[in-house]
Amino acid sequence: MIKSYRRYSLYLLGLFLIQSVFFSGFNLLIDPYGIFKSPAMVGINRIKPEKRKQVRLFKAIAVSRLRPQMVFLGSSRTEFGLGTSHPVLQPFQPAYNLAIPAPNMYEVRRYLEHAIANNQLQQVVLGIDFFMFNVFLPNTPDFNENRLEKTEITLQDTINSIYSIDVLLASLVTVRHNQQKPNGLDYFHPDGSRTENRDIIFGNQPMREIMRAGLQQNTFLARQNPARRYQLSQDHLNELQKIVNLCREHNINLKIFISPAHGTHWESIRVGGFWPVFEQWKREIVKISPIWDFSGYNSITTEPISDDMKNYLDSSHYTQEVGKLLLNRIFQTNEEKVPRDFGVLITPENIESHIQKIQQDRAVWAENNPEMVEFVEKLKPE
Repeated sequence: MIKSYRRYSLYLLGLFLIQSVFFSGFNLLIDPYGIFKSPAMVGINRIKPEKRKQVRLFKAIAVSRLRPQMVFLGSSRTEFGLGTSHPVLQPFQPAYNLAIPAPNMYEVRRYLEHAIANNQLQQVVLGIDFFMFNVFLPNTPDFNENRLEKTEITLQDTINSIYSIDVLLASLVTVRHNQQKPNGLDYFHPDGSRTENRDIIFGNQPMREIMRAGLQQNTFLARQNPARRYQLSQDHLNELQKIVNLCREHNINLKIFISPAHGTHWESIRVGGFWPVFEQWKREIVKISPIWDFSGYNSITTEPISDDMKNYLDSSHYTQEVGKLLLNRIFQTNEEKVPRDFGVLITPENIESHIQKIQQDRAVWAENNPEMVEFVEKLKPE
């Protein structure tokens, strides 16, 4: 009886080990997050849609392998809008887009420290957004301190990315997606930037609905108590100062800019009642560093809403064509290609006149586009 029980236990243990090896090998082969250098096979795992759920993981590992000399930092606006192939960046190759979705400034600073730990950085381009300085914006659930400032993938990340039901499900989703669209586009470019293909991002939706959805989901028009939606954080301002200090200490050339979101996004800040705080935020950040401001109502950001928009994917994410103009401006190259009103270097000396100029630009835009003003105002929660 004891021998039979022991034999049965060994059988179950063997079965468990076989299944464990099979599933872990399957996850390693499919590599849904793109972190194990598994071979890319058309119709099986070449396209990795599940990478969207583990951006902080795969980008941390990519930096430790690529060891870039230049990185982009910021939110998904920078992630979509800036590519590393711009000619002005050739002296800083290899380069990588290390922007991550919806970060606060603490997360951005930690990813900068991770990049510094993995190479002698020469250039950093940082895109900042008003929402990133919100006291109510916590670290995201997939942010993990333990993987940062490491030169190799951690043991914990290795285990979690092989022996996990979530990874198995991600592998199955990856295989199914590749079978359905074997020749489709991937969600990320090799340099860490995101694809601009609107069908992949939003499906076959009209641009007006894409804009509406984006505005309704943003912080400034959210259906909650306004006092709990946004409050400028001194801690996050301090994080920006730490980033500036880090770059100085490591002799890294740093360029900072405010993202060129669409005019309806800036209008949502006004409609939500946060415009005075938005202006104060600009006053505070220029005390830390000169900053290129692409916000407001200029010839790029006031592009009319249509299904064939060239400058925008939605109300806040700009295209890489706009990103090229932005890089031209901040690196002061080929500026004849850049609209004269697109991008102003703001400092403590010109911040008040700049704020006043945006107010004037907004008044002109509102007078000429009353339907756009009404479009945003109707989205204000009751």
